[in-house]
Amino acid sequence: MILSQPQIREAVEKEEIKFDPPLEPRQWGEASVDLRLGLKFTKFRPAPGVTFSMSGGIGSIADTGLWDEQVFEIKDAFGKRERYTLEPEEFILALTYEHVWIPRHLIAMVEGRSTYARVGLSMHQTAPWIQPGWHGQITLEIRNSGVNNIQLTPIDDMPCQLTFFQLTSAVPEKAAYGSRSTDIYQNQRSALARKA
Repeated sequence: MILSQPQIREAVEKEEIKFDPPLEPRQWGEASVDLRLGLKFTKFRPAPGVTFSMSGGIGSIADTGLWDEQVFEIKDAFGKRERYTLEPEEFILALTYEHVWIPRHLIAMVEGRSTYARVGLSMHQTAPWIQPGWHGQITLEIRNSGVNNIQLTPIDDMPCQLTFFQLTSAVPEKAAYGSRSTDIYQNQRSALARKA
Protein backbone atom coordinates (compact mmCIF):
# COMPACT_ATOMS: atom_id res chain seq x y z
CA MET A 1 0.00 0.00 0.00
CA ILE A 2 1.30 3.46 -0.95
CA LEU A 3 0.66 6.16 1.65
CA SER A 4 -1.44 9.12 0.55
CA GLN A 5 -0.81 12.65 1.77
CA PRO A 6 -3.16 12.38 4.78
CA GLN A 7 -1.43 9.17 5.89
CA ILE A 8 2.04 10.72 5.46
CA ARG A 9 0.94 13.79 7.44
CA GLU A 10 -0.44 11.57 10.19
CA ALA A 11 2.85 9.63 10.37
CA VAL A 12 4.78 12.92 10.55
CA GLU A 13 2.50 14.23 13.32
CA LYS A 14 3.10 10.99 15.27
CA GLU A 15 6.85 11.41 14.60
CA GLU A 16 7.00 8.01 12.92
CA ILE A 17 8.38 9.72 9.81
CA LYS A 18 10.58 12.73 10.59
CA PHE A 19 12.08 15.51 8.47
CA ASP A 20 14.69 17.97 9.71
CA PRO A 21 14.31 20.77 8.87
CA PRO A 22 10.50 20.52 8.71
CA LEU A 23 8.80 20.43 5.33
CA GLU A 24 7.41 23.57 3.72
CA PRO A 25 3.83 23.64 2.33
CA ARG A 26 5.16 23.56 -1.27
CA GLN A 27 6.76 20.14 -0.67
CA TRP A 28 3.58 18.13 -0.14
CA GLY A 29 2.25 16.06 -3.04
CA GLU A 30 -0.88 13.92 -3.14
CA ALA A 31 1.03 10.71 -2.37
CA SER A 32 4.64 11.86 -2.02
CA VAL A 33 6.88 14.53 -0.55
CA ASP A 34 9.27 16.65 -2.64
CA LEU A 35 12.73 17.01 -1.13
CA ARG A 36 14.98 20.03 -1.42
CA LEU A 37 18.50 19.96 -2.79
CA GLY A 38 21.08 20.28 -0.04
CA LEU A 39 24.34 22.22 0.19
CA LYS A 40 26.89 19.42 -0.26
CA PHE A 41 28.10 18.20 -3.67
CA THR A 42 30.57 15.40 -4.38
CA LYS A 43 32.26 14.73 -7.69
CA PHE A 44 34.30 11.77 -8.87
CA ARG A 45 37.70 12.99 -10.08
CA PRO A 46 38.97 11.54 -13.39
CA ALA A 47 42.03 9.38 -12.76
CA PRO A 48 43.41 8.00 -16.04
CA GLY A 49 44.97 4.59 -15.59
CA VAL A 50 43.37 4.01 -12.18
CA THR A 51 41.23 0.91 -11.72
CA PHE A 52 39.32 0.11 -8.55
CA SER A 53 37.04 -2.67 -7.41
CA MET A 54 33.61 -2.22 -5.84
CA SER A 55 33.62 -5.70 -4.28
CA GLY A 56 34.76 -4.14 -0.99
CA GLY A 57 32.02 -1.51 -1.14
CA ILE A 58 32.33 2.25 -1.55
CA GLY A 59 33.96 2.64 1.86
CA SER A 60 37.10 1.01 0.46
CA ILE A 61 37.58 3.82 -2.05
CA ALA A 62 36.27 6.75 0.01
CA ASP A 63 39.75 7.74 1.20
CA THR A 64 41.56 7.25 -2.13
CA GLY A 65 41.49 10.90 -3.14
CA LEU A 66 39.31 10.16 -6.16
CA TRP A 67 36.48 12.37 -4.87
CA ASP A 68 36.10 16.10 -4.38
CA GLU A 69 33.47 17.38 -1.96
CA GLN A 70 32.22 20.94 -1.82
CA VAL A 71 29.87 22.51 0.72
CA PHE A 72 27.98 25.53 -0.57
CA GLU A 73 26.77 28.46 1.48
CA ILE A 74 23.19 29.58 0.90
CA LYS A 75 24.60 32.92 -0.24
CA ASP A 76 28.10 33.86 -1.33
CA ALA A 77 30.19 36.71 0.10
CA PHE A 78 28.26 39.18 -2.10
CA GLY A 79 24.85 37.99 -0.93
CA LYS A 80 24.05 36.08 -4.14
CA ARG A 81 22.65 32.55 -4.14
CA GLU A 82 25.27 29.88 -4.74
CA ARG A 83 24.45 27.47 -7.55
CA TYR A 84 26.02 24.38 -9.04
CA THR A 85 26.21 24.29 -12.85
CA LEU A 86 25.90 20.74 -14.11
CA GLU A 87 27.35 20.31 -17.58
CA PRO A 88 26.08 17.82 -20.20
CA GLU A 89 27.09 14.22 -19.33
CA GLU A 90 28.36 15.35 -15.91
CA PHE A 91 27.68 13.12 -12.91
CA ILE A 92 27.67 14.29 -9.30
CA LEU A 93 26.45 13.15 -5.91
CA ALA A 94 24.40 15.62 -3.89
CA LEU A 95 22.62 15.38 -0.57
CA THR A 96 19.05 16.33 0.17
CA TYR A 97 18.58 19.31 2.47
CA GLU A 98 16.32 17.24 4.71
CA HIS A 99 17.52 14.59 7.13
CA VAL A 100 14.85 11.87 6.91
CA TRP A 101 13.87 9.13 9.40
CA ILE A 102 12.08 6.01 8.07
CA PRO A 103 10.21 3.87 10.62
CA ARG A 104 10.52 0.08 10.68
CA HIS A 105 7.01 -0.50 9.29
CA LEU A 106 7.60 1.53 6.10
CA ILE A 107 9.98 1.53 3.15
CA ALA A 108 10.46 4.63 1.00
CA MET A 109 11.43 5.17 -2.60
CA VAL A 110 13.23 8.25 -3.91
CA GLU A 111 12.59 9.18 -7.52
CA GLY A 112 13.35 12.15 -9.73
CA ARG A 113 10.59 14.57 -10.64
CA SER A 114 9.30 14.83 -14.21
CA THR A 115 10.05 18.57 -14.43
CA TYR A 116 13.76 17.79 -14.03
CA ALA A 117 13.66 14.61 -16.13
CA ARG A 118 12.33 16.58 -19.11
CA VAL A 119 15.58 18.54 -19.37
CA GLY A 120 17.69 15.39 -18.99
CA LEU A 121 18.32 15.24 -15.25
CA SER A 122 18.16 11.89 -13.49
CA MET A 123 18.27 11.76 -9.69
CA HIS A 124 19.38 8.20 -9.06
CA GLN A 125 20.93 5.52 -11.17
CA THR A 126 19.88 2.23 -9.57
CA ALA A 127 19.36 2.89 -5.85
CA PRO A 128 15.87 4.22 -5.14
CA TRP A 129 15.02 2.33 -1.93
CA ILE A 130 15.31 3.87 1.53
CA GLN A 131 15.21 0.94 3.93
CA PRO A 132 13.13 0.53 7.12
CA GLY A 133 14.99 1.98 10.10
CA TRP A 134 17.28 4.14 7.95
CA HIS A 135 17.88 7.81 8.67
CA GLY A 136 20.12 10.49 7.22
CA GLN A 137 20.33 12.87 4.30
CA ILE A 138 19.57 11.05 1.06
CA THR A 139 22.35 10.93 -1.52
CA LEU A 140 21.13 11.77 -5.01
CA GLU A 141 23.08 10.35 -7.95
CA ILE A 142 22.54 13.19 -10.43
CA ARG A 143 23.39 12.97 -14.11
CA ASN A 144 22.79 15.54 -16.82
CA SER A 145 21.92 13.56 -19.95
CA GLY A 146 20.71 16.70 -21.68
CA VAL A 147 22.56 18.94 -24.12
CA ASN A 148 22.69 22.15 -22.05
CA ASN A 149 24.20 23.29 -18.78
CA ILE A 150 21.71 23.16 -15.90
CA GLN A 151 21.97 25.28 -12.76
CA LEU A 152 21.02 23.62 -9.49
CA THR A 153 20.14 25.92 -6.59
CA PRO A 154 20.35 24.41 -3.11
CA ILE A 155 17.13 24.65 -1.06
CA ASP A 156 15.18 26.26 -3.95
CA ASP A 157 15.37 23.22 -6.24
CA MET A 158 13.25 20.21 -5.30
CA PRO A 159 14.58 17.61 -7.77
CA CYS A 160 13.26 14.44 -6.15
CA GLN A 161 10.24 13.00 -4.40
CA LEU A 162 9.85 10.45 -1.65
CA THR A 163 7.03 7.89 -1.69
CA PHE A 164 6.20 5.65 1.30
CA PHE A 165 5.06 2.03 1.18
CA GLN A 166 3.44 0.17 4.08
CA LEU A 167 5.11 -3.18 4.88
CA THR A 168 2.98 -6.20 5.77
CA SER A 169 4.75 -6.22 9.13
CA ALA A 170 7.39 -4.08 10.82
CA VAL A 171 11.00 -5.14 10.39
CA PRO A 172 12.40 -6.36 13.75
CA GLU A 173 14.72 -3.85 15.39
CA LYS A 174 17.70 -6.21 15.08
CA ALA A 175 17.11 -6.46 11.31
CA ALA A 176 16.34 -2.78 10.60
CA TYR A 177 18.81 -0.68 8.66
CA GLY A 178 21.49 0.65 11.00
CA SER A 179 21.55 -2.44 13.23
CA ARG A 180 24.61 -3.94 11.49
CA SER A 181 28.16 -2.60 11.23
CA THR A 182 27.89 -2.98 7.45
CA ASP A 183 25.04 -0.43 7.28
CA ILE A 184 27.50 2.31 6.36
CA TYR A 185 24.96 4.86 5.13
CA GLN A 186 23.10 5.21 8.43
CA ASN A 187 22.98 8.86 9.56
CA GLN A 188 24.95 9.93 6.49
CA ARG A 189 25.91 13.57 6.16
CA SER A 190 28.21 12.93 3.23
CA ALA A 191 27.97 10.93 0.01
CA LEU A 192 31.32 9.41 0.98
CA ALA A 193 30.36 6.48 3.17
CA ARG A 194 32.41 5.72 6.23
CA LYS A 195 34.39 2.48 6.23
CA ALA A 196 32.59 -0.47 7.80
